[in-house]
Amino acid sequence: MRKIGQTLRFLIPVIVLVALVVFMTGLGRRRMTKKAFVAAVAHMPEAWNTGNVDALDEMYTPDAVFHNPPFPDQSLEGYKKYVRDTRRTFPEVQLTLDEYILDGNKGATMFTWRATHTSGAQVTMTGCVVAHLGVDGKIVEEWNYADRLGMFQQLGFKLVPPGEQGGK
Repeated sequence: MRKIGQTLRFLIPVIVLVALVVFMTGLGRRRMTKKAFVAAVAHMPEAWNTGNVDALDEMYTPDAVFHNPPFPDQSLEGYKKYVRDTRRTFPEVQLTLDEYILDGNKGATMFTWRATHTSGAQVTMTGCVVAHLGVDGKIVEEWNYADRLGMFQQLGFKLVPPGEQGGK
């Protein structure tokens, strides 16, 4: 009986410690609130609309990865360069975030991107950004899907079947 009491006195603190560790690690995976997600992506329109790409530092981790098909994956600095380069071709940009969806630490937002090309042509492109959020509420990975074909058609580009290339 005495041996059982000693064993229990040893096991109870161990069980409490294990439960505490499990509880604490679970806190790191807590669900992001919609309000926090909206705040995280709020800097995206500022970067696109004004050209202030440093605003992106507020919403992305320094090692964030951007998947922006058909372009190669990019780092945060690569994404900033992409925004700056795009704004040279489309100096007047108006990005609006239209809808937000959140599931745990993954969020998505639909967007509308209106811009004026250096030729004077006005284009509208819609798309969706899917983001994976870290424990600090900043984005660690992002997938950007946009109707680039529709944008190029608005600029006057035409799809030509392979057999009709060369002006036939």
